[in-house]
Amino acid sequence: MSNAEQIEYWNGEAGKRWAQDDDIMARLLLPFSQALLEHASLQDCRSALDVGCGGGSQSLMLAQRLGAGARVLGVDISAPMLDVARARITAAGDTCAELDFLEADAASHRFTPGDFDLLFSRFGVMFFDDPQAAFANLRNALAAGGRLAFCCWQAMKSNDWTRIPLQAALAHLPPPEPPPPNAPGPFAFADPERVESILGGAGFTDISLQPFTTTLRISEAPTLADAVQELARIGPVSRLLQGQEQGVLDKVFPAMESALLPYYNKGVLQLPGAVWLVTARNA
Repeated sequence: MSNAEQIEYWNGEAGKRWAQDDDIMARLLLPFSQALLEHASLQDCRSALDVGCGGGSQSLMLAQRLGAGARVLGVDISAPMLDVARARITAAGDTCAELDFLEADAASHRFTPGDFDLLFSRFGVMFFDDPQAAFANLRNALAAGGRLAFCCWQAMKSNDWTRIPLQAALAHLPPPEPPPPNAPGPFAFADPERVESILGGAGFTDISLQPFTTTLRISEAPTLADAVQELARIGPVSRLLQGQEQGVLDKVFPAMESALLPYYNKGVLQLPGAVWLVTARNA
């Protein structure tokens, strides 16, 4: 989707559904948030911009790590998600950095030049129309010598939590139209060479991509059927199922259950997930 389409999507019914499920997503993505925070080299950081902050769970974690006297600004295009994020501010204690949120398109918003020590993002930077221009704009907001740290998905073949349910569902659904090469989307930054090229073209140096793999606790549900329903609501299958007739769903859900049965044990559905932990510096 284009930036304009992304803004419409994340402020419409889809954005409201994501906002309702934000606690689930925060729990699901917690291992990646923790890994990114450990990898981001936060020492001496007093001002951070969280790009694509969504419901702000990782913004709050970042603010807690930086502590009193620092500040964190989360930016996102989704008003429903930012409502969730602002509600989280009340959970911040006195030892937390100053935390605020801004509704804006980070790709083009005119941030104060050199205002931040750190650009930070958990899965918020793979959706830009023109990623090199977007990162160049963001770099202007970064102080000289400041750091960039974000995580992005590795290829789908390395992410069974996405690949397995999607393959099962597509056995009973018409395949979606293939996106153009390098189109914005969850796996747009799966190719490390492309990421290095984009960041280098935007003016960043010392670019590094480190792989990180973990087991994701997808769902804690009393039955596999319940776990599949939850995954179908929050995972990549969700868009494919929108508007489908009940007869189709009656085929899709059992197929997903069969495919995911080996990964469900004692009320917990767990599957592998893999990301790149990306860091760079503003020369």
